[in-house]
Amino acid sequence: MKKLFFSASIMFIIIGSCSKKEPFLRVGLVADPQYANQQASGKRHYRESLWKLEEAIDTFNFYKVDLVQNLGDVIDKKWESYDAILPIYDKLNTKIENYHLLGNHEFAIDSTRFRDIIELLSMPDYYYSYSKKGWRFIVLDATDYAYYSNSLHDHDIQEIDLYKENTNGQANSKDWNSAIGRAQQNWLKKELEKADLLREKVILFSHMPLRPHNNPHNLWNHQEILKIIEQSSNVVAFINGHNHSGNYEYYKGVHYITIFGMVDTKISSYGILEFYMDSLVLKGFGNQKTMALNYK
Repeated sequence: MKKLFFSASIMFIIIGSCSKKEPFLRVGLVADPQYANQQASGKRHYRESLWKLEEAIDTFNFYKVDLVQNLGDVIDKKWESYDAILPIYDKLNTKIENYHLLGNHEFAIDSTRFRDIIELLSMPDYYYSYSKKGWRFIVLDATDYAYYSNSLHDHDIQEIDLYKENTNGQANSKDWNSAIGRAQQNWLKKELEKADLLREKVILFSHMPLRPHNNPHNLWNHQEILKIIEQSSNVVAFINGHNHSGNYEYYKGVHYITIFGMVDTKISSYGILEFYMDSLVLKGFGNQKTMALNYK
């Protein structure tokens, strides 16, 4: 009996000491709900995204995350899909900030509504940044140069053709991919310079991934963006959606994380990124894997 009591006491002390190590920042992550009021097609369970997102919001509230970052493709098919899914985000605790970025399925709607998207999603711009507790979060517009979004961005179609032609013979030579143009690249460089001056660590958010190599979901000009990232020693992670199967690669000191798509599961999929002094922990729920990520 004494031995049992001693063992239980030791266990209590260990659990108690571990519980004191709390993250100083928590970020909720959601990728590709792609809600539409239609029956499932293959792996995509469109209607189910409503209750799955509700579960995610409940979890974010329970863990008292500091903010939620959505990684694109909130809806699919129709503008009216927003009427059903966006009110779920209103259930977030009022202290939790909610951020969006653009995915390719945001443009599966009537093109006359394209210019209303960022206002509806309360986005400050097509790409933007914000800082929290010594970290800079850079939100990219991966739909910058694309055929499906050009009635909004209004770029020279020959420039879009050139980005696409440069992918000929590559796995990512798909019309549902896109490129990040020069203006946004220059903005990104300045954001990284600011982070360096302020000694901020950096996480980038995007809809399309950059890694691994030969991924059919990669940005058309992923190599250009990788070169910019590699010039900064402050970037810790690049986090994206788009590839519903999820992915992970550690490449040249940066964690490249693709969050599993919420629409592609009968259960759910989302994560909470926890920040510690020398590591990140991606706590996965549903199909999303949990992983520990060290950084310098």
